Formats: sequence, C-alpha cells, structure tokens
Amino acid sequence: MTTHNILLTLLLFSTTHLFSQRAPQPDREALSKFLYQHAGDETPALAVGIVQNGEITYEEYVGYANLEHKVKADKNTRFNIASNCKQYTALSILLLAEEGKLKLDDDFRTYLPEILPNISDKITIRDLIAHTSGIREIHSLYALQGYDWYELFIDNGDAIDLLKRQKGLNFKPGTAFTYSNSNYILLAEIVTKVSGQSFAKYSKKMFERLGMPDTDYLTNHMSVIPHRSRPYANWGSWREYPAVTELHGDGNLFTTLRDQLRFEQVVQRNDGSVLSKALLTQSQQEIAFDYSYGLEVKDLNGLPYTYHDGSFGAYKSTFLRFPTKDLSIVVTGNNSGVPSNYLAWQIATDMLDLKAAPRASYPAQPEKIGSLKNIQQVLGLYQGTGDDATVIRITEREGNLYREIYQRDPDRLIPQQGALFAYENIKGLNIHFTNIGQPDQQFTLYMATQAPTTYRKISDEDYDGFDKTELNGTFYNDETDTEIILEFREDDTYALTKNGRTREAKLILKDYIRMLSAYQIYAVRDQAGKVIGLNVNNDRMKQVEFKKR
Repeated sequence: MTTHNILLTLLLFSTTHLFSQRAPQPDREALSKFLYQHAGDETPALAVGIVQNGEITYEEYVGYANLEHKVKADKNTRFNIASNCKQYTALSILLLAEEGKLKLDDDFRTYLPEILPNISDKITIRDLIAHTSGIREIHSLYALQGYDWYELFIDNGDAIDLLKRQKGLNFKPGTAFTYSNSNYILLAEIVTKVSGQSFAKYSKKMFERLGMPDTDYLTNHMSVIPHRSRPYANWGSWREYPAVTELHGDGNLFTTLRDQLRFEQVVQRNDGSVLSKALLTQSQQEIAFDYSYGLEVKDLNGLPYTYHDGSFGAYKSTFLRFPTKDLSIVVTGNNSGVPSNYLAWQIATDMLDLKAAPRASYPAQPEKIGSLKNIQQVLGLYQGTGDDATVIRITEREGNLYREIYQRDPDRLIPQQGALFAYENIKGLNIHFTNIGQPDQQFTLYMATQAPTTYRKISDEDYDGFDKTELNGTFYNDETDTEIILEFREDDTYALTKNGRTREAKLILKDYIRMLSAYQIYAVRDQAGKVIGLNVNNDRMKQVEFKKR
C-alpha cells in the first residue's frame, strides 16, 4: 500500500468541497508512521510541525540532533533553515520601511553607494527582495574563483568586498528573475546601515517580538549555539558535513521547529497583535515572477499556496502555507538524504485530499502538427533562446533521428506524426519541428510538466576551416582575480586551466566552449576578427568579462 493510501485511511476528511473548507485535524499515529519511513531512532533528525487555524496541531521529532553523543532531537533542537531565513530578512526591511527609515523603491545604492557605482540603471530595494536586480550570485562568483564557499572562513564583509568589484549585471534590473543570494546579503547590509546596529542584533530583537526566542543567525562559525544539531550525510557511513562559512542574511539562521511554528501562528492569525496587519499581509503577496518577500507564491488548480525550501549542506528545510485553508506545514532536519519538500507535500496532499503534488500542466504537443517530407530537412544545429544557450544537434543514423547534447547520451527520436517526434528514453517528452526550410527554422520541446521551450536552427560552422588555436591564450578577470588559460588539444577539445586547475572543455560552436555543465564560454573578437577576450556565464552569473593578456 502506498504512503498516500496509508494516510488516506488514517486521516479524517471533510466531505464538502476542497477549496471551501479547512483541512481536517492530523492523525498523530499515521503521520508518525509516515515519518519513520524516512528517519529512525538511530538516524539524524527529522522535525515536522503543523499549524491550523492559528494553533499548533502536530509536532513530532524523530532521530538524533547529535550522533556522536546520542542526543535526541526535541523542541529545543536548533536547525539551520538556510534560505528559509529570507522571509525574515525581507520582513526586517518591511519593518524599517514601516518606520519610515527607507522606501522599497529607493535605489539600494542610496545606502550602499560603493556597490556597482557605474551601473546607471536604477536597482531598487524591492528588486533585491524579488531577485530581479540582475546582481550576480555571490556563490557562483566564489566558484569561479575556484572556492567551495561553504568551506571558506568568509563573512558578509568578504562578500560585500567581492560584490564591490563587480562591474556588470546579469540583466537589466526588473526585467527578469534570477535567484541570487547576493541580494539578501545586500539587504542585511542595508539593515545594518539604516538601523545603526548589526543585522544579527536587529534581527534578534525582531525574533523576540515574533515570539521566537531560540532563533539566531550564525555570524561566527565558532560560536556556541545551545542545542545546535550537527549536519550529517551518509557516505557509506554517517559523517558530519563540513561548513565553516559565516555568511548570513541569505541563510545560516539557526532556529527550532517550535519557533518556526510560532511564526506560522503569527502569519495565520494576523490580528495585529505582533505585526501590523498591513505589513504582514504585504509580506505574503507576490512582487514579481511568482516571488514574494522571501517566499514563492503559487497556485495549484485554484488552491493558492506559498512556500520556500532551504538547503545548506546536510540541513534541509521547507515551509508550506495554504492561506485559504489556514494550514501550514514545516519540515526541517539535519539529514542530507531527507527530502523536506517531498515530505511537506506528501502531508499536504493527504490532509487536503489533493490528487497530486503541485505540477503545472502544459501542452504535451502542439495544437497543430506540421508535415515533414524528409528527415534530412531537420538535421543540423539548434540553440536555445533567451538565457538557454544549450546547443542541440539533430543527426541521422541508419535512417533514424537522434538528439545529441554535450555530456549527455544520444537519444533516438521516434516518429509520431509529420514533424512531431517523441524521445525514446524520456517519457512524455515530444519534439516538434516548424518553419522547415525557412530562415527561422526551429523546434519546440513539449512536456506536460514543463513550459514549452524553443530552439532555433543555427549555421553549422565549417570546423575544418576554423583555426581553433585562435582561442588559445591567457585571459584575466579583475572582478574576481581569476585567470583562465585555453589550449587547443584535438577533437574539438581544449585544456582549460582556471586558477591552476586544468579540466577539459569542449568546442560546441565557433567561439562557444562548454566546460562540464558549469560554464558557457564565448570568445570576444575585435573588428578585425582577433580574439581579445572571453565572456563567461552560468545559470546565476552572466557576462563576466575576461581580457586576453
């Protein structure tokens, strides 16, 4: 019997319409059995709580906060909830705005003028909160330098110093969304500047106001935090996950499950006794791109919900709110193998009698299917549009079409109808070719669980006529003090040495190189066609310029 069916038999459900009634009370025995499927008395801890109608209706702890000393997790145990702290960072900004000490539409450089002084576009505090600032991701910048940021003895001051050196943005502020922890480190710095006290001290007063006495940011990795859980991963045996960073505001908040549940009570009640109704209501509303004040705003078949996930090494955390049902679910733990988001949704699915966890429904194929006379017409290179620079080659082998992508196994395309094909090894994924034979020839990928994505056909460069050694050289970026050396080898591969470490990179197109799945690297040429630099990109970091030495 599935977990879903087990819980359905043990939970009481209302017989009235789903979206017009509150959720039923949880059954402790049923939920405990469910939790023990994912944690046990001898494993790292899992803590789960439920708040309904402003009251805590369920609170359970399984496993150890400390394996070495066999310390069981309980209501006093503190977990690192990582990015789930962003809602509190945003809340501190809202409190300062309510006090008239700042405005959300202020350019954040009103308070931090030393950051990006040469960018003329306005970047508002609201842009920082909503991840629409375009500011590069701090952890991606550290990775470009060759550092695992969580193993560095770095604090917010170090991060600010690195951000001060940046000269460009990922995109024009307000036009797109890219999740960037840099935004919330900058927000913490703004709180410090405006309040006249450290962000940690200001936040501590806010947590006391919220009824969260056992909640603190870790600003010194050597600090003693009472009842702190230790982070564990199972690499053949249980081992403690390394983490010595002192970055905070974007994460690194240690709190108890009980304190988190108290905040859920404040949110649900919203009676003005702790925070003003207007402020708390605003904190739960969308700003842009389905993002609010440190939380995501979504809808499941007419049922609104908000949530956020936190992940820091072995620490995992999720909060899930259904405002129209007066239901909040919080899952947290110190076990890298426990999927907090999955557990929260399993509980919500059963309590609300949902038919499925949240999955957007998109078209599985186009409304109109085009014709295709000969598969030769669709062979060649296609590149993703927008931020997606992925290049896909459509090839033919023994009369069959194949999709080829760097670092992935080829996938055969199975004919369905006309220009529509299905992937052999990816269930539910279809590919449809359009504008065949025209300058704007393209294909679109369709799948019911993801938005359609389009790739345009590009010129298949004559690689034999391209001198690949033109990309050889030493390139330097002063924003990150990072050096890249490129040296052509053979078979369209390069030795790429970054800060002393050499890896293989692959030529995808003329002037376009990929290094593993991490970086897309583009050659920059002058008017005479000479290579003078590189542009380096990844998912959260764009247009980092390297000049040829």
